[in-house]
Amino acid sequence: MTSGDDTDDYEHKFYWSFYELNNGKVIVLNHTEYWENDKLVDNGFDYTYGSSELKNGKIIKYEFGNAEPDDLNAMSEEFYDYFESNPPIKDLKNLTYPTKQEEECVEVFFKKQLMDRKDEKTNVTFL
Repeated sequence: MTSGDDTDDYEHKFYWSFYELNNGKVIVLNHTEYWENDKLVDNGFDYTYGSSELKNGKIIKYEFGNAEPDDLNAMSEEFYDYFESNPPIKDLKNLTYPTKQEEECVEVFFKKQLMDRKDEKTNVTFL
């Protein structure tokens, strides 16, 4: 996903990826790149859990779907199902984030296995 238009000298690129750890938790990684005049000037990583408990007790949980990378419509639909299901922070029972160890695990995997291919359509990657 990108922001900016053809008349801007800047562009923001957003990459979302989802990781199921061996502890059963799903971690969502949002990697953002900030470009100016076709040069990368900054980037960052944000991590969240793929599930949330609402104040009313309802659980919102990301579920891996069956969309294949060559099916852009299915991938888009699956992503927006997740994206639009995220509740506002005010509705969460507790605001929790992945541990530093979970973040490091995901970041190392992303950088080693996916960073150089982030603009390519890929299948699920296991390690």
